[in-house]
Amino acid sequence: MNYNKPEVLNALAGQYVLGTLSSSTRKRFQRLLLNSSKAREATTMWEQNLNNLASAITPRAPSDDLWPKILQQIENQPQPTKTIIRTQASIWRTWSFVATAASIVLAFLVMQPATNVSNIQQIALVQNKAQQPLWFIDVNEQALSIKASSQLVAKTDKDYELWMILKDQDAPISLGLLPKTGSITLSKNSRFKASDVALLAVSLEPIGGSPNGSPSEVLYTTELVLL
Repeated sequence: MNYNKPEVLNALAGQYVLGTLSSSTRKRFQRLLLNSSKAREATTMWEQNLNNLASAITPRAPSDDLWPKILQQIENQPQPTKTIIRTQASIWRTWSFVATAASIVLAFLVMQPATNVSNIQQIALVQNKAQQPLWFIDVNEQALSIKASSQLVAKTDKDYELWMILKDQDAPISLGLLPKTGSITLSKNSRFKASDVALLAVSLEPIGGSPNGSPSEVLYTTELVLL
């Protein structure tokens, strides 16, 4: 696929923001975001446009027990088989599909009752290629609370490092080492802001972390989700 074509990049960015890409295409696009400022610009444009459309609508805050219930469901139940819907190559059909999905997203937002924006929760889920959860990340104003999943089979001679990729720069920023078991709390980087984070990434590193301040081998990428 030619990512240098603006119409292709914009269509992929739109479907990425709306969550309508297939699993394999989504992972390829996430890796593209690590190295392509044009891809990040297109993604930011779509996020801003959709946010502007919904700017007059206040999101609904979940109940306090929702996140623990999500973790319990993910860890204790088998992952459902996903049906992948493949769109045709036509750019017109792609844009039509994105527009339809956008309408559905906005209609859902309109139906949500108003509440206080300060109650919005920031979370992320790191999964492997088999869609098994590996780490759960819960972000608050001061720190990142990270829990290793029981399904994580960690390497004993390596460490796993968490990185954030900001929309306005190419170099990833280290957030610290991830736990191999149990839970830890990492101090929140001063530049960590939900609206600026393009994605989070996990790299495989020597014991103690990256030796040069950059990811050695990127294993997984994921997004920060607002609830």
